[in-house]
Amino acid sequence: MYIYELPFEINKELCRLLDNDDDWKELAGVHMKYSAFDVNEIEQVANRQVSSPTNQLFTRWGQLNHRVEELFILLYRMKHIPALRCLVPIVDSRFHRLLQKQDSKCLKEKHHLQKTLKVEGSDTSLPLPVMLIEKNYSLLRKELATFIYFLSGFIYFLQNSSSTLGSKPDALDDEFLRSVSAIPMLKYEDLREATNNWSDSNLLGKGGFGKVYKGEWKLLPVAVKKLLDNDGKNKELIREMCLNQYRHDNILPLYGYSLGGPEACLVYQLMAGGSLEQRLRCKSYHPPLTWSQRYRIAHGVARGLQYLHTMAGTLLIHGDIKPANILLDQCTMPKIGDFGLARKGPYGEDRTHLKVSRVHGTRPYLPDEYLRTRCLSPAVDVFSYGIVMVEMATALPVIDKGRPVLLLSDFIHQLAREGVDFATEEDKNIRGSQNSNPQLCREFVSIGLHCTKYLRQERPTMLEVYKRLDAMDFPGKQFT
Repeated sequence: MYIYELPFEINKELCRLLDNDDDWKELAGVHMKYSAFDVNEIEQVANRQVSSPTNQLFTRWGQLNHRVEELFILLYRMKHIPALRCLVPIVDSRFHRLLQKQDSKCLKEKHHLQKTLKVEGSDTSLPLPVMLIEKNYSLLRKELATFIYFLSGFIYFLQNSSSTLGSKPDALDDEFLRSVSAIPMLKYEDLREATNNWSDSNLLGKGGFGKVYKGEWKLLPVAVKKLLDNDGKNKELIREMCLNQYRHDNILPLYGYSLGGPEACLVYQLMAGGSLEQRLRCKSYHPPLTWSQRYRIAHGVARGLQYLHTMAGTLLIHGDIKPANILLDQCTMPKIGDFGLARKGPYGEDRTHLKVSRVHGTRPYLPDEYLRTRCLSPAVDVFSYGIVMVEMATALPVIDKGRPVLLLSDFIHQLAREGVDFATEEDKNIRGSQNSNPQLCREFVSIGLHCTKYLRQERPTMLEVYKRLDAMDFPGKQFT
């Protein structure tokens, strides 16, 4: 049974139980892995509609086709006995043994813990970790986990309110990061040692936010991003830490971070396949990408972006999709990285875009409406993805002063107007070889042309792109 099929009376009782003491927040933030922004948004929507926040949570989670059995397991991890009993009549009998492992004592201990964590005389509008820190309460790691989801949203608030709050936010930021974050905090000296003192031989790449080094930390191969802007380190770091809550096969996970040295650092899984940029420009020891590999990359990136763009509630816009930010594992499975420019998208079904104060990103991958009018929308990511598709098909440079048209986006549309067969523009590294596939080359460029339409309303959604890719059929697809 899916969540959206919950019988009315069972759903009503679950809402009553989980609304009590805001238990739904623990379920959402800790166990369902929703971000602080999402939890806050669910609460605000429920307040506006004078409805149950638990019901809002179930509606959102149910849109992702989660099942009642999954909810049962999460409630078991919460040790919420009454809620488990509500679900007993509608879950398979195999799950009943989980309930038998718990008893009323667990529930009493849970409520006792919540009562002991209450801080008298504190501002109830503040998240509990803030009140505890201000009152010098100490928490065990297990108890902290319950309130992790407050961290990102509150630090983000502090970061954006620093002009009115004076120096206090900085101190609180550091305290939160030391005391509350569930993401491991690593020693700067350990990272320096892991990268051989930031050796140039270990340099994997560099961009607007810093340099990325290859390293080995505790026998684990890692990539360490050293942020260059020390003043703005919290903004980049908090964005990345918030994004770590979006678990997806095609999003690069964050291993840890460091605030203990002259530069803030972020530590990621090392992607053995390098970046798509390196592979397309033959800047690594790897052979040229086959068409099956290119398809796997295009499909995976579309899947990741589609996930970000269709998250229930407020979507997320990456803002800097380009080959350098698409990383590949040893099987050329892609993961989208570098969320330093990611932004929450427009809120509500009737809003198509939001205005930003400054344009960020990489110029050749950005559409005209964003550059001219600062209108940020999911269509910006779609445009960038379209350029990447053309690059994967042709390996043409995104900027080339030696051709009649400087930008690849303009150049490819000019060729289309001239009726050029795009199979003639296939990546020269595989053109004419056994790995050549003129038809796939045409398909990739066709998608690229559609995604880079001048008017954002004429571009497809990433869901439409994903479906189009999914429907493709070609020899060797089954092996991708």
